[in-house]
Amino acid sequence: MAVILDMREFLEAKSRGWTHKNFGKEARRMAKKILIVDDEPDMVLFYRTVLEEKGYEVRGLTSAQEAISALDKERPDLILLDLVMPDKTGITLFRDLKKDERYKDIPIVLITGIKDVMGGDHKKFFEGLKTRVPAAYLEKPVAPKTLLDTVARVLGS
Repeated sequence: MAVILDMREFLEAKSRGWTHKNFGKEARRMAKKILIVDDEPDMVLFYRTVLEEKGYEVRGLTSAQEAISALDKERPDLILLDLVMPDKTGITLFRDLKKDERYKDIPIVLITGIKDVMGGDHKKFFEGLKTRVPAAYLEKPVAPKTLLDTVARVLGS
């Protein structure tokens, strides 16, 4: 089984026609469901590939509106959410989900490519918004091991 080590290797493999469907099919039977929401399709594919390779069942979407529609149909065990998106920011979506009784208990890992978008103190930032604190926070570029370790910790596996 191949292991993607970083984004550079991922992009090289993608340029050769490789897709996430080439790997990770053997462990999907009782897989935890993860919803990825990121407006960058390459990032969705990267996270999806890394997670599926480890047996997670993954759905990737590129907008907050798609995520809201998907949540009405299926409940994930975890949401990976990009903070900066064009239609609705990840912060707004996060706040809306945490206020909604149907979704408030789904753990959310926030991911951003903008360093210190929250002023460095993530917990204080969310307390200032008067909302729950995310399960975890990651900065892009996210190394596969960091992503997998964070997901495993948040899901308790």
